[in-house]
Amino acid sequence: MLNQQSPQLTAERWNPVLQYLGEATGLRFQLKMGANVLETDAMMGRGEFDLVFTNHNFQTEYDGVYKVIARLGSKPVYGAIAVLEDSPIKTLNELNGKRVAYPSQEAFMAYAVPRAALGDAGIKEVAVFAGNQEGAMAQVVAGLADAVAANSRSLEQYAERKNLKFRNLYISEPYLDLAVVVHPRVPKAKARAIQQALTGMAKNPKGAAILAKSQFPGFVAASEKDYENVRRVYRKMGQ
Repeated sequence: MLNQQSPQLTAERWNPVLQYLGEATGLRFQLKMGANVLETDAMMGRGEFDLVFTNHNFQTEYDGVYKVIARLGSKPVYGAIAVLEDSPIKTLNELNGKRVAYPSQEAFMAYAVPRAALGDAGIKEVAVFAGNQEGAMAQVVAGLADAVAANSRSLEQYAERKNLKFRNLYISEPYLDLAVVVHPRVPKAKARAIQQALTGMAKNPKGAAILAKSQFPGFVAASEKDYENVRRVYRKMGQ
């Protein structure tokens, strides 16, 4: 599981989904993630996961092993660079020499996309790495960073939960949300069963209730070609 939120919040949101998948498929699922994004990606690189919820697999180092079977069925998401509403910073150019909080250099929506935009604009920021997206947002709230780079949806959810208001300085083109990818050692029949269980959750009363409580929009079938623009950004960043 990609490190977007704290381990506790990740478990609260995902364990009910995994329990549902187990009941629907007869398979056993266990939530696993590293202490930080780097460790989780390394675990993926070593093939320690059968399934991963991520988009880091599209980096050159990992691409071609895990295969896409589904994705969040939400509207496209955006890379954002934002400041607190009362920040004196009004434009992207004002971030030159300022502190911008990122989850890590491995993040796509919250690093590769906004960092490419800053580079294109000739802006040289001071990067602050926080380990995950919510940690990066917390850096701004604590006054340890001037702006945050984030997944637009994660930013909205964090702001709502913390009763905060952020103001966007930059919004990217749209990208599909994170994918569910499967390791080739998982038999095709089991991969199909997992895909069908995920994509059928929203139509099942119990599944729909779990999705609503965990704030997931549901899942839809997806394929490798759906993420070509993600690959292009990673390659542009040398990843």
